[in-house]
Amino acid sequence: MLRRVAGAVAAPLRRSLCTAASRSHPPWALTYRMAPLGAPSPGARPSLDLHQPPRVSQLSVPAHLADGMDLAAVSIQAASCDGLLLLDFAGTLRGDRDYGDSLPAVAAFAAAYEPGVRRFVCNPLSGELFRLPLPNMDAEKITMPFGLLTQSDASHGPPDRFVVAQLCLRERDGQRVVRRFLSETGEWDEPPLFVPAEAPGWRAMPLHEVVAFGDRLWWLEPYFGVFSVDPFSDRPEHGFVALPRPLPNFDMEVQPELYRLLGVSEGKLRYVELTIKEPFMLYSFSLDDEGSSWKLTHEMRMHLVLPDKSTPRLDQLPWISAIDPFNANILYFQHGEIISALDLAEGERIGRSAFPRDIKSLYHGFVPLVLPPWLPSAAEGTLSSKTTNCTSKTLADILVRVDKDRRN
Repeated sequence: MLRRVAGAVAAPLRRSLCTAASRSHPPWALTYRMAPLGAPSPGARPSLDLHQPPRVSQLSVPAHLADGMDLAAVSIQAASCDGLLLLDFAGTLRGDRDYGDSLPAVAAFAAAYEPGVRRFVCNPLSGELFRLPLPNMDAEKITMPFGLLTQSDASHGPPDRFVVAQLCLRERDGQRVVRRFLSETGEWDEPPLFVPAEAPGWRAMPLHEVVAFGDRLWWLEPYFGVFSVDPFSDRPEHGFVALPRPLPNFDMEVQPELYRLLGVSEGKLRYVELTIKEPFMLYSFSLDDEGSSWKLTHEMRMHLVLPDKSTPRLDQLPWISAIDPFNANILYFQHGEIISALDLAEGERIGRSAFPRDIKSLYHGFVPLVLPPWLPSAAEGTLSSKTTNCTSKTLADILVRVDKDRRN
């Protein structure tokens, strides 16, 4: 379905790069958002079954991390720009109700709103984990998903600090706040969010990944704009950029999270949109250096037809899955059990791959995971497994630079 009149299909890459067997890895991975529970051994660590895109990579998590939780589902909530992951463990609802294939979605939705879920920051290649303490805060009226942002004092290498943060509208007083965990303090806090008078309100969008770019976290509200904040700031300010093509009306039959995507590629924030009516048009934009307006980078008509030459219905359209972090011309689409790579510059499909057989539900999306060279070598440095008991630690106990490790 993803092709121009003239198009060639490249053979998909098939070589597995399982991290248990090799230090070699591609520069990034198209990682499935839901992570299955693996071996119950107390000494086991998360393991990433890693493949070259468009093949799907999948993180598995040791079952003992979910001890005491009923049928826990694990989701990747966000990725930092340097390869760390934010994992949410959410217990399913008690009782006899059968949620079937929707079970992971129920748990992922609960993780976006419930403060009692378990959260970990994970190095996906070394398997190291840092467990975040539970926030001791009031209930929130409206929350956005959590994002993960890192900072480094050097121009390269492992980060020196991280923050896990979300935007919240507090229940008790209606105050907009940034709910955050800072690695340097080892604690949660809720600094007020400074909001300009002209800034629009926002709704919770739990299905969208929070994008880490520059010194800010970015949330896509797919109906009208992108929100952002510097979660490290002592006085965090609300940022907003309107979408270049906002949806005029709220249509419950449309799932804009499937056809509108925010990502980072070639050092710029990118926004991609596929129209859902004929003529099917694909638009790609980049945010300018001032962070105030979008520049159109690609506009192309998509020839979407079924084998019987009919026009696909809304539920038959491909979803936008990811933007290649290193080549803004390459987009990834999901159609049923098939992932396809499309080169916008050439107007042709350049690769395709089927979902792994062990993934039963195909509706939870992907997290583009950048894998810098230092990530596998930080086996005992990036995140200390000694901190998984929720004790308050300084940065020296949580994030240790590789060059310091080598000197010791």
